[in-house]
Amino acid sequence: MATAPVPTITGEVVLRLEEETMTMTVTVPVGPTAMIDLLPLANAATGAIVERATARAVAAGRTISCRAGCGACCRQPVPLAPAEARSLAALVAAMPVPEQANVRNRFAAGQAAFAAANVPVRGDRIFGADLAEMRVRVAAYMAAYVACPFLVDESCSIHPDRPTACREYLVTSPAENCRLPTPETIARVELPGSISTAMANADRDLEGVRRVLLIDSLDWVATHPAPASVRTGPELIQHVFAQLSKT
Repeated sequence: MATAPVPTITGEVVLRLEEETMTMTVTVPVGPTAMIDLLPLANAATGAIVERATARAVAAGRTISCRAGCGACCRQPVPLAPAEARSLAALVAAMPVPEQANVRNRFAAGQAAFAAANVPVRGDRIFGADLAEMRVRVAAYMAAYVACPFLVDESCSIHPDRPTACREYLVTSPAENCRLPTPETIARVELPGSISTAMANADRDLEGVRRVLLIDSLDWVATHPAPASVRTGPELIQHVFAQLSKT
């Protein structure tokens, strides 16, 4: 028996980010909607924001250092909104068995390396209580020099499905500086708003958790059932974009 199509509604969302205004046409379910269902919209919004920011940087004479095949930044801690963690877990579960086994082995090896280095990778306040503590924890994470489980031959093997935090990370400083970045060595392309932060803030209201590190995502999802969808599509997208104005 064929599944009945999910009723949707289409409308325009106006985003006011600093001195810029962006208009997006969005289509969302009319009824109760899970945050994971909004990820395609979140990725599209991120792409639009990054495209504008990149254009401004290039117009100012800056050169974007990020290139295909450069995995210099892929040993940094990647924070995910809970919905993104669930999406990555589903992506891995849908992989062919041999590929899935390889990815899961890389996750396990990475977690073992962090455990051996006494670097915690789980907890909602994984980055600490303030900026100083965050820098210490990030430095410890990167000192372990553990590659993202999805990094293959220094390229992202899930590039079309990569997290919003990865999409937002662009630099004009030398790419090799991303291996051990500091505020003094990294020149990031400044964005007028962060979809990854907005998603995390909105998801916290639903899940009670704001951030999940990518390296812990499979285990976290396995032990945290998805919450029931309580907001309609229009309500949820409005909530996310309201958070965007606070980033």
